[in-house]
Amino acid sequence: MKTMKIASNNRLLVGTAVLTLITAGLYGCKDFLANNAVPQGTLDEGTLSNKVGVEGTLIGAYRTLDCTNNTGAWGCAASNWVWGSVAADDSYKGSTNTDQPPINDIEGRHWSAPDGQDYINQKWTIVYEGISRANATIRLLKKVLASAPTELSAADAKSIEGEAIFLRGYYHFEAYRMWGNVPYYREDDTDFRKANETQAQVVTDLIADFDSAAKLLPNTPRNKGRAGAWTAKAYKGRVQTYAGQFAAAVTTLADVKTNGPYALETSFDHVWTGFKQFSDGPETIFAFQASANDGEPNGNNANFG
Repeated sequence: MKTMKIASNNRLLVGTAVLTLITAGLYGCKDFLANNAVPQGTLDEGTLSNKVGVEGTLIGAYRTLDCTNNTGAWGCAASNWVWGSVAADDSYKGSTNTDQPPINDIEGRHWSAPDGQDYINQKWTIVYEGISRANATIRLLKKVLASAPTELSAADAKSIEGEAIFLRGYYHFEAYRMWGNVPYYREDDTDFRKANETQAQVVTDLIADFDSAAKLLPNTPRNKGRAGAWTAKAYKGRVQTYAGQFAAAVTTLADVKTNGPYALETSFDHVWTGFKQFSDGPETIFAFQASANDGEPNGNNANFG
């Protein structure tokens, strides 16, 4: 009888514990659907609502100029080596069949093959991630200026907004070059199920963004690698060229050539070089800033292609 009583008590304790856990679990999860939109384990705009947060968010928008750990490699490289030189047969992948096999499909124009689709998805992902980050920077900047007008100097606030608008235009331009008809997203969009714009409308929006950026940005960028007013003007001319607006492009680019800060290098080898003293030379309009052997153990500050 004593043994049976102990066993009975144990069953009672186990049953009570299980019931308690189930009740606690149900209570803890009762609002999980209603609160699903609340970020978990991420920094929200409230946490970042200061100068450091705004500048950091902007740096994040610059970071997606090249592949990140979450978007893959080579297919989203800032150089567009795969989509330019390889696709045009100017370059040959070389190496072995097992080294970046998607490049073989891109080179052979088998773009609907699974490997080719993987690289296309990488490119799509990186440009719209960049657009998302640029728009997030603009939203955060406006929030900070509304709540703490003196948090940022007027000059920094204008440059940050201009840089973010430029980057938004840059990433949309990359999408336009790849696909033509693409959706165009701005900082005040709330419904992201947008239809593709026509190529003509995308061009109009690109020029508007680069014009807006040029008006906000200083002629000399705040730091090396950032966009300045002449960067935006040069990209406007590039868009006009792609769109076949040649007369307008000549006017825009002549202004950049005559009045901008750019010039030809003294030697061609200075353009394509790994020597640090020649990086960001006078011909450089906009360049992804990469580094290697800088203490980051996995080389994530370097670049692909």
